[in-house]
Amino acid sequence: PSRVCSKAAWPWGGKHPPPIWAAGDHPSTWALCGGWLVDSAVPAAAPVAMDPQVKLRKASTGVMSSPMRKPPDLIRSSSDSLMVAKKPPHVHRELLTILRKVSMEEDELFAMSPGPAGPIQSPKASNEVEPKKLFEEERLADASFLDRVWDFLKRMHDSLEAWGYRNFPVITDHFNGLVYGVDLAVRTVKWFQFGAMAVWLGFRLVIYAMIIAIPAIRIMLTYYHDPRIKRRIRYGPEEREYLDIYIPKEAMAAQKGEGPKVPVVIAIMGGAFIIGHRGYNAQLGLRLMDFGVITVGIDYRNWPRAIMPEMVKDVSRGVRWVFQNIELFGGDVENCMMIGQSAGAHLAAMLLLEHSLLEAMCKKDGSNLPVEHGQGRDLKVWSVTQLKAYLAISGPYDLIKLGPHLTSRGLYPKIMDHMAAGDLEGCSPERILDSEEWREHQEEIAKIIPHIHLFHGYCDKAVPVWSSSDLFEKFKEVGIENVTLDLRKDMTHTYPVVEGPLARHECQIEIILPILFGEGAEQMLEAGSKLPPLWPVRILNVATHIGPF
Repeated sequence: PSRVCSKAAWPWGGKHPPPIWAAGDHPSTWALCGGWLVDSAVPAAAPVAMDPQVKLRKASTGVMSSPMRKPPDLIRSSSDSLMVAKKPPHVHRELLTILRKVSMEEDELFAMSPGPAGPIQSPKASNEVEPKKLFEEERLADASFLDRVWDFLKRMHDSLEAWGYRNFPVITDHFNGLVYGVDLAVRTVKWFQFGAMAVWLGFRLVIYAMIIAIPAIRIMLTYYHDPRIKRRIRYGPEEREYLDIYIPKEAMAAQKGEGPKVPVVIAIMGGAFIIGHRGYNAQLGLRLMDFGVITVGIDYRNWPRAIMPEMVKDVSRGVRWVFQNIELFGGDVENCMMIGQSAGAHLAAMLLLEHSLLEAMCKKDGSNLPVEHGQGRDLKVWSVTQLKAYLAISGPYDLIKLGPHLTSRGLYPKIMDHMAAGDLEGCSPERILDSEEWREHQEEIAKIIPHIHLFHGYCDKAVPVWSSSDLFEKFKEVGIENVTLDLRKDMTHTYPVVEGPLARHECQIEIILPILFGEGAEQMLEAGSKLPPLWPVRILNVATHIGPF
């Protein structure tokens, strides 16, 4: 433990604290770890409301993160164990409202139209149109003079940024990255611990980045200069609501009516909810173009400029945009899947589960959000039934259980509370499956939710492998049977998306192609396996062992 309590700290006296069993369903759970009482997260002021149905479990991990304080009121059950009450999640219910609103938004401004040389933006839908122009008159109607000045300066900044991206994309993107990095450091430095473990992990990260720098730079240059990549297409009004589209030659032919429409992969990148960027999808997008697959890399706002519910909202808007517009790029909306990695896997899982629940609720109450694909479907909405599968790679699906692991890695676990708007339970996909709404509609959800493939490496040091295995068990518990648990030996957090593809061990491709192409994928994979690695395998093995992930 990072802080050891003396005998005097225990109000009940004694050499050791009494053994306490904890209700694992609440973020303010008190648990016993290594003989010491610990508080696993959330302010003590959280209201306590007894839930007799709380399932008790003995807490397995945890580290004391705050001075000892009086535990919440505990009530003995008939089994003589101690119970901790839980606070009903609020983010979960708010997300249902948010996603319903997103499905009803007007976004003609962001519609796309095909041009003679491939998809281009229509004048009405130009990227240069201010992100929030549709709402400008209403927003500024009662604005003060200073608000109007600030709005004018912001519009000037957006225009200058758009000019920079149009003429000097690499310089502009990296300058923005530098500004964002400085702003991020100033905003978040207070949330990070700088003990020996954190410094050691930071040192390993620097060495890891140096080892893979050359192939990463090569991919970055291709990302900025490959004409097949349509970068920075706006899909919504917020500052990071952009996406990239990787368009293979087969899709170009489909746009001209000279071939069939091609499969589509919607990719949500990771980045610890803090440093994500749609460009992280470049390696996957470039590779899938070789197989005639369109990849759409969706960006989203990062913390501290947004919290998790807002990130899910961004991803929802991006997915909706894809189903509205990807056919104009030669994509087949009937053959589409979603993939997420790390933080992206968490956000995509949140979206998939909440949207499935929303559709089931709408079907029950007879509202107009469609559930059956192709039956009266409005262009403004999308359905989970349109996804052939969801591939989740190394995602954190229970933020409450993740806290002690973050502490053991030298990170401050309460940072997750701020990212989750103080509701770790409501922002945890695994815990959503325990909600009253889910239990009420789980039979209908089981009929519409797409196949889910949970992929994780046993050597993942960033997110433990139990994150995926526990979610798999929870899916089985609530009757979701179309789930695959894929656990790989000797794989770290980054191997499936960085070192593996560079060594031509393409785990993602091996899963994606059979889903999209069926039996024809075997020959495609065999041809791809003959390509030489992008970087010496031995050097990549060193990077895998040194990396802090």
